[in-house]
Amino acid sequence: MEHSNFYNWFDTISSKLGVRKDSFYQIFKYLDDMPDPIIIVETGCLRIKDNFSGDGQSTLLFDKYTQFRNKNSKVYTVDIDPKATKACSEIVSKNVSINTGDSVKYLNDLTEIFIKDNVNVSLFYLDSFDLNWKSPEQSSQHHLKELVSIKKILKKETLVVVDDSPIIGYLKQSKIKKENLELIKPGLVPGPTIAGKGNLVHEYACDVGAKILFSSYQTAWIGFN
Repeated sequence: MEHSNFYNWFDTISSKLGVRKDSFYQIFKYLDDMPDPIIIVETGCLRIKDNFSGDGQSTLLFDKYTQFRNKNSKVYTVDIDPKATKACSEIVSKNVSINTGDSVKYLNDLTEIFIKDNVNVSLFYLDSFDLNWKSPEQSSQHHLKELVSIKKILKKETLVVVDDSPIIGYLKQSKIKKENLELIKPGLVPGPTIAGKGNLVHEYACDVGAKILFSSYQTAWIGFN
């Protein structure tokens, strides 16, 4: 693969990616060191043409990347909205397998197929179930279900990325009234964690010893198995 050919294209659109620019770049640099064929599985597909800053156009980015890799490299994407999958099919190449349906069931079925066919997945990009920042629990729970459904085929080097998952910290008040001092105790304020869609995925990652590879607006882990 001529890596430079892909990055020449990526550089023409990267400024449009906003908060996702750096993490997409890190995704592709990680994939550069992985063996062919590159297999990418995505939940939540491209929905609106050229909506780079809003949705990130991840399906298009992955499509372009796999075209510069081994001819057997491929993208698999799923979305529950038929309007989204129709729009996606009109933008990406035949290198992308587009499916309409529930992502958890799709991933579970795809996992069994990949086990049977001995397919190694390079990247899982989890971005289904739109996030409500004021009430992120449902989206976070859904993405944990997605992770559990693919657990059997995660390898040490498999990259798992969740969109809309920035690091958050907790504010600690430095000045406080004397009568409230008893409320401030060592260890009371927790350390930074992952918010948004990837919150529960991160909790699970911590429990099984997976580690964060990078985190900005998107977070990536390796080492789940």
